[in-house]
Amino acid sequence: MSHIVYIRKGFVKIYMEDGDDLTTLSIAKPGAFLGMHALNGQPIAPFSAEALTDTEVCLKDVNVFKALILENPEFASGVIEVLNAKLTQAYKRMFSLTTKQIDGRFSELLLYLSNVVYESNPFNLTIARKEIANLISATPESVSRLISHFKELGIIKGTGNSIEILDFNQLKTLCKCESLSIY
Repeated sequence: MSHIVYIRKGFVKIYMEDGDDLTTLSIAKPGAFLGMHALNGQPIAPFSAEALTDTEVCLKDVNVFKALILENPEFASGVIEVLNAKLTQAYKRMFSLTTKQIDGRFSELLLYLSNVVYESNPFNLTIARKEIANLISATPESVSRLISHFKELGIIKGTGNSIEILDFNQLKTLCKCESLSIY
């Protein structure tokens, strides 16, 4: 990693690979930084990134970024805030994946996609069911069943890639959400 990446426009899938296995870790949206781990000398990214939509990014040389941190305490403080938020997000995500049932994890993801990623309802998914399954630690078949079940319950409606949340309260009850910044 020679540059820090700032996403100006579009959505980016962050994932890890192990042989033929691919696991989606998160969806980055405009305003996100990628590659911050390079600031402490990790030259190889532990993840890969793929644009899901038309995307614009800004690249900033890691050494220039480091110099800004050393020269500007306010900038350094902002970087620490971003890193702390990412760490907290990772802790919350791990907690969610290990303590919630699949319907709770799926509810949490739907709320996160609507409120944080796409900031709209209805919204058009930029990820496939396989990526949704990876995000909630499930199979694509389970995701299909969950979508059908949530439609039958009147929680969501949609066709194709479009999803509309009809009952936010029921989703919040299912996920027992306190925070939606885990993906």
